[in-house]
Amino acid sequence: MSKPVVVVSAPIHPAGLELLRPHVELREVHHGPGIAAGASAEEFAAAMADADAVVIRSVPLPADLLRNSPTLKVIAKHGAGLDSVDLDAATELGIIVATSGNANSGSVAEHAVALMLAVMRRIPELDALVRAGGYRERERLSAFPDLFGSTVGIVGYGNIGRAVAEMLVGFRCEILVHDPFVEDSLSLDELLERSDVVTLHLPLTEETRHVIGAAELARMKPGAILVNTSRGGTVDEEALTKALADGTIRAAGLDVFEQEPPDVSAPLFAAPNVVLTPHAGGGTELARVRAATESAEAALAVLRGEQPRYVFNTAVLGHDRAGVSS
Repeated sequence: MSKPVVVVSAPIHPAGLELLRPHVELREVHHGPGIAAGASAEEFAAAMADADAVVIRSVPLPADLLRNSPTLKVIAKHGAGLDSVDLDAATELGIIVATSGNANSGSVAEHAVALMLAVMRRIPELDALVRAGGYRERERLSAFPDLFGSTVGIVGYGNIGRAVAEMLVGFRCEILVHDPFVEDSLSLDELLERSDVVTLHLPLTEETRHVIGAAELARMKPGAILVNTSRGGTVDEEALTKALADGTIRAAGLDVFEQEPPDVSAPLFAAPNVVLTPHAGGGTELARVRAATESAEAALAVLRGEQPRYVFNTAVLGHDRAGVSS
């Protein structure tokens, strides 16, 4: 009897691959944003044509690709964000979409706090100063604000946003929250006006695209900083570039971009008051192991006729295609 086919669309930790390997025909066909010398779109589509499951990181799964994958039962996301998947098409076709839950929540939250500190304490500039032999010039860069005792506005209060709040307890920060699903949370306008730091922890949807634009940046304090470790599309980069240049806000720390990989010739990437990292927030060893094993286990659960731990589109449970009851 042939084994079910599982496509892995990007490098994942070996712990996930070793979970899959004994039970499936494993196809590592790496394709999508940020994949160097990866498979072509045609090669990826060919691998998906008879796949039973796919483990993804950021590869786009549009409706036409899903419709041309007639045996696909489950999309297992390595992580939590699903903006690259046509969720309506997957649900219509009866394909289960599962995430790896909060596997990387702590790591992304830690990265957000690290960006706050790197921006506020001007760590990259000070590092460059020392390396260039400018130690005696340190007074020129020493006038920066403290994270300790500051007011931090958290936009999006899910697993990651809550983890950020917990980490900031030791800094004695006042925590403000904006989230439509959290009772008694502030309006976005009030949060922006009161915060010294605004940190974003949102999925990318039509409602959250450019949730931070020119008008929202103008509501922030002139000395405030913006941190984004969620999805690049939540911030209007053109508006942010202007706000950084004209002093509307002090600085920013970005781990995500509207286009990934980004166009580094854009003015944003020359701004001296922004710290940039390459969508690396969930890239710790522990987070990679957790995300790889959770996504692998989600795929295997569906192939066994069982429900994964973190199903996004629960409406498909009971659909004949997936063969998993609710």
